Amino acid sequence: MTSGRDVLHQIDASIAQARTGVADAGRAASERVTRFATIERAEADAYRRIAGIRMDHLKTEDLTRSLGKTDEEAERLIAAHEDHIDALARELVDARGEIERLEAERRRRESALDDAADLHEKAVDKTNQSLESDEAYLRMAKALEDANAVAERAASKLDIARTDRTEKGAPYEADPLFSYLWERKFGTRKYRAFFLFAALDRWVARIIRYRDARLNYARLLELPERLEEHAARVKETAEEIAQGIERYEREALERDGVNKLRDRTKDARAALEKTDAAIAEAEALHRDAAARHADAAAGRDGPLEKARRLVAGALADRSIPDLKVLALETMTLEDDRLVDELVRLRRERMEIEESGRSFGRAASKQSNILSELETLRRRFKSARYDSPYSEFKDRGVVSVVLSELLRGAIREGEAWRRLQKTQRRRKRDWSDDFGGDEWREGFGLPQDWGNAPQIRFPRTPRRPRAPRAPRLPRAPRRRRGGFKTGGGF
Repeated sequence: MTSGRDVLHQIDASIAQARTGVADAGRAASERVTRFATIERAEADAYRRIAGIRMDHLKTEDLTRSLGKTDEEAERLIAAHEDHIDALARELVDARGEIERLEAERRRRESALDDAADLHEKAVDKTNQSLESDEAYLRMAKALEDANAVAERAASKLDIARTDRTEKGAPYEADPLFSYLWERKFGTRKYRAFFLFAALDRWVARIIRYRDARLNYARLLELPERLEEHAARVKETAEEIAQGIERYEREALERDGVNKLRDRTKDARAALEKTDAAIAEAEALHRDAAARHADAAAGRDGPLEKARRLVAGALADRSIPDLKVLALETMTLEDDRLVDELVRLRRERMEIEESGRSFGRAASKQSNILSELETLRRRFKSARYDSPYSEFKDRGVVSVVLSELLRGAIREGEAWRRLQKTQRRRKRDWSDDFGGDEWREGFGLPQDWGNAPQIRFPRTPRRPRAPRAPRLPRAPRRRRGGFKTGGGF
């Protein structure tokens, strides 16, 4: 077994690991874009030098001046982009630092909640022990035990009556003559028929001995309804006694001053939830900063994107074949070499763009994994699985689930379902329901206690066991002649 708090800390560690992955992916994307920007500057320089050679040869300076202004503006934007990236990176670091500060604060509040819960439990035990010698309390406990026993017997009899209704009623319902007479309400005051038909009905009734069969079938139908009403009444009586016991326990707890310790525990839980809300806000700011940093580092936003549009606009109508034709018209080989350099740069650009797609997929995957883990942690806290009353029966399952989530092998929904299967309520002591649920309202108990039984009776406080009453022997079943039902009622 491992506590819910330890599982939450495992999730925290996985989130920290995922954040590191997001940061690494951002750095890789930034390095790729830096190289991409270098290629763009080299291309711009090559274009400018080719244009310069051509302009010198043609004695025209207009194109050269236009490209020079474009290049200067692009250089200014590229330099500004680097400062923009640095500012976003600092913002991302600050957001991550705030999350780490809040998580450290949550650890302190966790300890405060545990300490308050332990003090409350010790005080509850003391009050509970004092009630073990309280005659009024013991009488109520005995009354509840007796009422629960009556309710159990009533529920058992109701199940038997329902089974008999189904099994023993089937032969009656399958017999067409009996069903015919029953539907016409033969033998009751509601029966109406033409005298000839009535004579035939009486003849059929004598043959199948309908009178006795009708009485048996009517009892089969009537008994479950009466037992159901009886079971509801005795169960309600047991619940009223249980509520009275819980009120008596709460009054004793308040007399002993345990309500102050309970309120302290509730306050500690409220402070913990307030910190969780602050963590959620800090995570939202971190996600926003990470998204803006990723867009800027990938060149999808910021000054670099403006520079790219500026250079692309200036060189939109200049293709490599056109530049080769222009280079052949000059006597120098420098522009031919520059055109070959542009071809090489174009090839390298394509390779970087191809690798950039894989980098982008990796960065997107890391970002999604972080988001899934943060969503899992919020659901974990909302379900109060980090409560001192929560534990997980298999630590290995938790480790495997988090490992698969970090690899992107499963989604958050599947991870949550698998964690739910291994979560259990932690029994801190035998009196963990002492005073009823109303007493611990606000403690942050886990919301899912597992599957409740179909018929749940109020719990009985611990008290000396009374000897069980002997079971009464069941009356033997009588068999009747005539209508074949598998035995009389």
